[in-house]
Amino acid sequence: MNDFTRISIAIVDDHPILRHGLAAVLRNEPRFRFVAEGETATEALQIAQLHRPDIMILDLDIPGRGIDALKQIVVEFPSVRCIILTVCDSADAAIDALNAGAQGYVLKGVSAADLKSAIWTVFSNESFVSPEFATKLLLAAQNKNQDTSVADGRLSSRESQILREVEGGLSNRMIGEKLRISEKTVKHYMSSIMQKYGVNNRVSAVMTYQKVRQSRPSA
Repeated sequence: MNDFTRISIAIVDDHPILRHGLAAVLRNEPRFRFVAEGETATEALQIAQLHRPDIMILDLDIPGRGIDALKQIVVEFPSVRCIILTVCDSADAAIDALNAGAQGYVLKGVSAADLKSAIWTVFSNESFVSPEFATKLLLAAQNKNQDTSVADGRLSSRESQILREVEGGLSNRMIGEKLRISEKTVKHYMSSIMQKYGVNNRVSAVMTYQKVRQSRPSA
């Protein structure tokens, strides 16, 4: 990523005031390029097809079901990374969205600074969950009925080490600095972990890791 990187962004939300307010915030950031807005699931798909934005900020509660649009965008337009922006603080809804392919889950009322941070994080191909919601999300995953058929994926000791750091909230860059390896190497390990667990984002990888640990008999 260089100083000239500009991120193309689209917003799909059926509340015009919120949508226009977000657009105004994004236009004030010189490294963001606002390309389109919509208010239905159908329009979300049209925007993904016509504009291929780097980031789509998507509300799940839109006409036509945002979750269905998300699932289709992930399959048909994989270069479009989706951040869910919603009032819904249900852990189950967040888990469903992340498992469906969303790379961010942000609660409405977020500060402009945190939203920009979410955009840059997801653009860097990492997952982002509102900090005030992340703990609730992980606790909910821990309290779900555990599927003892979940395989441990035979993680290597280094992969397990990296996943523990992810569980602690560290980004790939921070993990690399802590373990004295390159960020690219960390990304390689994360790709291997997600492949072994059959998931497509960091949050789901951590939740699977927690399930595996809890399903193992105590020593």
